[in-house]
Amino acid sequence: MAERVDFERELAETKRRSGFRSLIGYKTVEWREGYGEILLRLEPKHMNIRMIPHGGLYVVIIDSAMGHAATWCSVPGNKRQCVTTSLQTNFLAPAAGGYVRACATLIDVEDRIATCRAEIIDAEGTRCCIAQGSFMYLPGSEKREGVPG
Repeated sequence: MAERVDFERELAETKRRSGFRSLIGYKTVEWREGYGEILLRLEPKHMNIRMIPHGGLYVVIIDSAMGHAATWCSVPGNKRQCVTTSLQTNFLAPAAGGYVRACATLIDVEDRIATCRAEIIDAEGTRCCIAQGSFMYLPGSEKREGVPG
């Protein structure tokens, strides 16, 4: 139990939104109603043995961009939250250049399920990956005004 307390204290002290986000190193560059965009500057730690970005990296930032597209909230101080329920990715090409950008759009919302689509574009403009995902809103988050955060 002591390990859990130390972990929670460490999280509180870092005041970061997500330790995983910090580990990977991606940044939100645009977030508006129905749209999310994530930028990742590629580093050696992101490469697989063939020295191209690992496919799992694409999945991480595409999932994050779609989560952003589904959860934008215009009410200051409120938030919307969701969890991924399905994610289909199609890998098209290895990335070239120094960064990749995941751009996601909200397609539809039905009850508490949001559906999004996304793509990853590299620094040279090549579409590297496309995806579609479904996200379930946590209670209250299906409302556009969100919940107090």
